[in-house]
Amino acid sequence: MVLLVPARTLHTLLFFSDRGKVYSEKVYQIPDANRTDRGIPIVNVLAMDPAERITAAVSVPNFENGSCFTMATVNGRVKRVQLSEFSSVRPSGLIAMNLDENDKLGWVKLTTGKDEIIMVTRRGQALRIKESSIRTMGRQAAGVTGINLKPGDKLASMDVIEPQGKLLVVTENGFGKCSRLEEYPTKGRATGGVATIDQKSLPKIGEIADARVVQDDDDVTMISSGGIMLRLKVKVISMSGRSTRGFKVMDLKDSIVASVARMAAKDLERNDPAMQEKRASEETVSENVESEFDEIEPVTLDIESNEPEDNEIDDTEIEEDNSEQE
Repeated sequence: MVLLVPARTLHTLLFFSDRGKVYSEKVYQIPDANRTDRGIPIVNVLAMDPAERITAAVSVPNFENGSCFTMATVNGRVKRVQLSEFSSVRPSGLIAMNLDENDKLGWVKLTTGKDEIIMVTRRGQALRIKESSIRTMGRQAAGVTGINLKPGDKLASMDVIEPQGKLLVVTENGFGKCSRLEEYPTKGRATGGVATIDQKSLPKIGEIADARVVQDDDDVTMISSGGIMLRLKVKVISMSGRSTRGFKVMDLKDSIVASVARMAAKDLERNDPAMQEKRASEETVSENVESEFDEIEPVTLDIESNEPEDNEIDDTEIEEDNSEQE
């Protein structure tokens, strides 16, 4: 799994593990690396148990803005905690969420208190709810039911709804599509949601590996279990109805899609001089001079292995295989 986290040098990075713990580190303490580098083993950064696995990371500028962390587990439980409760995380970590047996903390998002979130399951259900339907709790609370899962199903993703956004869904066998968020009605917490894939096609396309709320100008990187990474623009992925199976977007050989990382367009532009120049030629904007210590940096961490490996990276934009669409 690869986590791509846009962050500023003086921000604090909070790392959340599958065991419900949270760890903290300043961005400037993490060594710089090139885009194609694998990154550094997370155990070299955090004092965590070797069997523990980081499942979410969030960059925080300060702990006094009234925001919350909204969390979700693989068994569909959700929880909201005030950001201020994580202002002082000791090196050995703190409990962020108490978990039931056989459950794991999978997703943590920074939310405003007025957002909506969408949860997507591996078997193709999606539930959109208001964040306010989840009451705020203390760090050690176990949360409440977020989505009603069918037997054998697990959560595949949780994300925050964005204006003009769309939902990107990618399956284990490399099928993907984007659907309008308007196709997902807001429902009550602890309900089953609606179909977000052609569930009859699951034997062919595989269960949902990941889902992301994205914008047209974003980049996404799809990562396979074999270490292959494919980076492409969201706009090249075809739009399709909520309950369709989508198109083939990644050739996997003998592996499956493990996760999808998003780089938002606003963060890409901040780090790309050519994109900045293009935007400046299209718009008249006031000049903002920023400190050299205040640049946005996409921080990439190897969170599963202590040994460096060569990853194959394919930056080419793929063509949709329309023949795969039913």
